[in-house]
Amino acid sequence: MRRQRMHLVLFACLLGGSFFPPDSAAHTPSESFSRWRFTNSILSMEFTVNAREATRIGGASELPALDRQLADYLASRVEVIGVESDCRQSHAPAPTASRAGFLRVEATWMCARLPESLGLHAFFDLAPEHVHFASLEFQGDLRQMVLTAENPVWVLTEPVSAASASKEPGSGFLDYLALGFRHILGGADHLAFLAGLLLLCRRPRDVIWAITGFTLGHSISLSLAVLGVVQANVPAIEATIGLTIVLVALERTAGFYRSVLLAALAAAALVLLIIPISANHAAGIGASMGGNIGAAALVGLALFSFCYIMFSHSLGGAGRFRVLVTALFGLIHGFGFAGAFQAAGMESGILVPLAGFNLGIEIGQLVLWSCMITVAVLVRRISRDLAAHAADLATAAICGMGVFWFVQRSFAA
Repeated sequence: MRRQRMHLVLFACLLGGSFFPPDSAAHTPSESFSRWRFTNSILSMEFTVNAREATRIGGASELPALDRQLADYLASRVEVIGVESDCRQSHAPAPTASRAGFLRVEATWMCARLPESLGLHAFFDLAPEHVHFASLEFQGDLRQMVLTAENPVWVLTEPVSAASASKEPGSGFLDYLALGFRHILGGADHLAFLAGLLLLCRRPRDVIWAITGFTLGHSISLSLAVLGVVQANVPAIEATIGLTIVLVALERTAGFYRSVLLAALAAAALVLLIIPISANHAAGIGASMGGNIGAAALVGLALFSFCYIMFSHSLGGAGRFRVLVTALFGLIHGFGFAGAFQAAGMESGILVPLAGFNLGIEIGQLVLWSCMITVAVLVRRISRDLAAHAADLATAAICGMGVFWFVQRSFAA
């Protein structure tokens, strides 16, 4: 009982501290997108990036000042190299309309022919792990390239063809597979969720059910969103990913403490975001802070959270039910990355990159789970008591991170 009380105090401290996060944002994998078109001697570019990612530049933190700052930043970091200097910029980078949660900058060049290369050096100086997705439309063909800090220049050849594109480094199936693998390793929120799921699994078959459900959900939502079948509200999805992390942590905690109390607290915390702050404020906390989740969605999340925690004790022995629940969480996580593809308008010609990226994610998940299981087994062999303390501490930390991400992402620009 004393150990349980100690963990409850630690759990409460981590939760409370997470409501007062530092100024630094909790970033998902660093990435940006560009769409290039070359038609009638005009080369146009649309550069898209997550608004939170753009805060890495420093200075402005609010729209529209942030999009102007992004345009100024790109002016010296986007390079078009033409044959014998026959390319000149006709329209400097300038902000344009984009989907919620993203910033977009446009620019154009006058070129006598297709440029020799495109250099995109943005964000690599701010985040060495940054990845840039570029696509080029020319004479009815579509090319795609993945650029990194080690390879920030896209060398173009004429004519553009599927055969030449498939041979180009950074444009093939294996390149996107590696990118998917890196994505799952670099996403702290995904890692926290996977660790939370593993803490819930008490038997090997539970792990199999959890992996199967999450993989199905992640694959379905990623594919549907990238192909343009459904439209994701990216800021709301990213915030909800934080909530899924909180729920898996609370599910494990519900085994030690009263489920009713935890369910009521979780639901009440979400509903409080809707209640007016005072008589002078018609909107709740979420709306007054520029929240990304509406009142109706918060009510729905509150009801779901209450029901999930209340019935969480029955999930452990119901493998098929576990598949459904983890598949639902997987759907949410899949939308988290797919929204960036949609915001950049890269739905066309995406089948090969999508297949490679998705497979890379699944391989990465299996590798991570294998490593986590190995560590858990080793710790358990050393001391069962140590394993129990480590699991409780990890659960508290995961829950605290989930609350932080939910609050920070709900109110971020």
